[in-house]
Amino acid sequence: MTPENPQKPRRTTDEHVRRARLSDASTHEVFLPVSWVRVCQAGVRDALTAWEDGRLAELPVGVGWDVVRLPRTEGWETVRQLRCMRAVLGPVLHARYGVDVLVPTGSAAVFDLPGAAVLGAGETVEVPHPSVIAPHTCHARSWIVPPRDLRGLTDSADLYGAYAAALASVRGGRRCPR
Repeated sequence: MTPENPQKPRRTTDEHVRRARLSDASTHEVFLPVSWVRVCQAGVRDALTAWEDGRLAELPVGVGWDVVRLPRTEGWETVRQLRCMRAVLGPVLHARYGVDVLVPTGSAAVFDLPGAAVLGAGETVEVPHPSVIAPHTCHARSWIVPPRDLRGLTDSADLYGAYAAALASVRGGRRCPR
């Protein structure tokens, strides 16, 4: 701004921020969303269109991966426990209802701990673009751990142990050392 041209500074609109995030994400990982969506045999064009329009992409579960859904507080603590264990931590999604952890197809069939639910074949999950990472959100969803390489899905046995520890930790007020 100069005295000759006293313009007000422009505010960045949500649309500009969204486009910038998509652009930033595509500069170094342009094939990330496509390869990840292709693994679950979803319509790549539909997912990319949804993300471009600022919507969530609906992806089928039970083809490339299953989902273990955990309550919010216990889910975040489970992620902490997995990190403390130095376990492979695959894609993890945060949503209103809790935390979704992607695991290899069929590996969580006997996940019987309280509060957890396993989503499998015939079900879907709505996901934001991989560049939407917490604390940023898209329709109340964000990635805690974004999808990068689906060969690195979270092992369901590790998840089971970490979730059991998280349940005890949340109920007993204990946490793993940092």
